[in-house]
Amino acid sequence: MTPARFLFACALLCLPLVAVSAAPPADGVASVVDLIPTERAAWTPKNVLVGLSGVFGGWSYWYAERTMQVETVPPDAVLGLYYLRQNFQKRFERTDAPATVKLPPRADTTAKDAVRVHASANGYLSKDLSFDSRDVPERVTITLSALPNSLVFLGQTSFAGRTTVVLRTTEQPEVRLTKTTRSSGFTIALTRTALKLESTASGSGARLRSIDASQVGEDAIVRIETDSPDTEVRSKQSFDPVSSHYVYTFDLVLPGATAPSDAAIRARLDATPYTPSPACDARYAEPLRAKLGEAAIADALRPSGGITDLYRREAMLRLGRTHSGVVRTTSGESLRTGSALELALALQSAANVEGYLALLGALARSEPEPADALRSLIAPQLSAAEFAPIYDAAEAARASCHR
Repeated sequence: MTPARFLFACALLCLPLVAVSAAPPADGVASVVDLIPTERAAWTPKNVLVGLSGVFGGWSYWYAERTMQVETVPPDAVLGLYYLRQNFQKRFERTDAPATVKLPPRADTTAKDAVRVHASANGYLSKDLSFDSRDVPERVTITLSALPNSLVFLGQTSFAGRTTVVLRTTEQPEVRLTKTTRSSGFTIALTRTALKLESTASGSGARLRSIDASQVGEDAIVRIETDSPDTEVRSKQSFDPVSSHYVYTFDLVLPGATAPSDAAIRARLDATPYTPSPACDARYAEPLRAKLGEAAIADALRPSGGITDLYRREAMLRLGRTHSGVVRTTSGESLRTGSALELALALQSAANVEGYLALLGALARSEPEPADALRSLIAPQLSAAEFAPIYDAAEAARASCHR
């Protein structure tokens, strides 16, 4: 071969080839994504060396079609696929895993080309992988880690003209509250928190129209719609050592509203029509304990930072005053409400304190919506529809006792 013909052959070999579409897998599960840049790599002297390598057996390495199989754990993650050249984005595609990604032949790349894969799934930490475009593996499996925090409870109570939204998380998250005057409501974002609620959040009440929770990537989002854009939101954070949960309460109140004083709460409890009757009180409490479960009632009666805590505490004191300062549990234990320590023990065992559920029922009947008031006091984890038959059963038991 003459020198002229040899140089001409090398020049032909240096020309970039047009990529051919890769066929989808036979099973048809994986999507096929073309990540080949529309702009070809600029010609450089290295193309001559690439051409010479092709003549001496390197053709397949430099010019063969290339694909990358991307799988994730969990298998339904969303993929963001980037092709970068000298830190500039030349191609971006979004798809669901698994995916077959078509890449340019190595001859049409530069030493500064890179392929980046971003994988994300609801309830998991996002993950990024980056490869030199010439050294991309044929198969990549991305395992996502579970989020470090969980939203395990979302409930709302409506009592004494005030609605309180309660959130419980396993770890302390960063909480962002967004509220605008253009909309009647606000949004609570819990960063890097998985949504792990046993039941769907629902309910309405004073100042509250609707409540909804959803998972958006790494964040748990709680959207709350109120009855007016002027509704104020007052938040409080605490820690429940019994359940090891971080508790966040959000009170929805009218502008300028203040919490009732201890004296006002005591006056209301004293004015609540209630006469102790061991047999009737037990009959009223029986369907509540049977249908809710003593453990669930005990969980609901634990302090959450809401206004209902104040009324439940004062109800225990009112019950003690009707029995010379002593309350008794169904197991026969006597506790003095005048002692701070024994009062705390009584509140912890409130689900089994004789007459206590009956007194809370009497207090709830003084509210405009008695069923929702009692739900707020002893079963905020349930929706109004779920609690309605339980309330009816307790009231039926009370009516049959007081005939």
